[in-house]
Amino acid sequence: MMQVWMNGSFRDLDEASLPVTDRGFLLGDGFFETMRAHEGKVAWLEAHMERLEHHAEQIEFPVDLLPTVEDVSEIVATLFDQVHRKDAVVRLTVSRGSGERGLLPPADPDPTILITVSPFEPVDPGAGLKLFTSKKIRRNSWSVAGGIKSINYLDNIAAKQEAHSYRGDDAIILSTDGNVAETTVANIFGIQGDTLWTPDDDTGLLCGLARDFILDWAEDTGREVSFEPKTPEMLNEFDAIFTANALQGLRVVDKVDGLVIGVPAMTFFTELAQVVETSLCEGIAL
Repeated sequence: MMQVWMNGSFRDLDEASLPVTDRGFLLGDGFFETMRAHEGKVAWLEAHMERLEHHAEQIEFPVDLLPTVEDVSEIVATLFDQVHRKDAVVRLTVSRGSGERGLLPPADPDPTILITVSPFEPVDPGAGLKLFTSKKIRRNSWSVAGGIKSINYLDNIAAKQEAHSYRGDDAIILSTDGNVAETTVANIFGIQGDTLWTPDDDTGLLCGLARDFILDWAEDTGREVSFEPKTPEMLNEFDAIFTANALQGLRVVDKVDGLVIGVPAMTFFTELAQVVETSLCEGIAL
């Protein structure tokens, strides 16, 4: 029987439950982090926990109620034994917990905190993705939920369903002014010569940890980075397009809205993908 960690104790999966008054269940009042673990060690754990604190601050949730880096490391090491693989996906979910009916949260929340560890099979970065631009969903740079990993994921779910209806792997979500922001689960990048491109923060995207890592790498290797706004139609000007997140690493994009993108083997994509994968496996700090 798979186990999870919930509110201070390890529990069998079928024994972990929420009260019907939990605000995360009723209102989506909470946030989460998805992390990669390799041989029991969580990659970029300190950075993930810093971002978890940022999520908490954005919704005025008491940071001191969150587990510590040491707590999460020990919990994941224990749960990892049930995975029986080298890699696992870790999800740390925080709900504000129960409260009275209405929108205002309780002054002294009693949160629900859940940590799960599940098997994960890394994907070849060269296994290309087919992306389609969502016609339904836009990123709102003013949205609190859009700026954190909110447990209300309906926008991403709707965009993913839309891409699936086109026989695509994922959706490109645009900003409110029609420029490329990100996909449902990853940041997006382009390569043109020795220049790296990615959408600017003002598109309403969620700045992922893999994005931060890549931008640091670009600075360290002396590569120029462009944040110029791009419409989906402008993506075919790049030598290659790829996505990045802290779980899957890098994934090359084969097609955007049915149009074939460039050849990644002719760029520095392979080098960068290996650098990111090595960091995820060895837990190198950001």
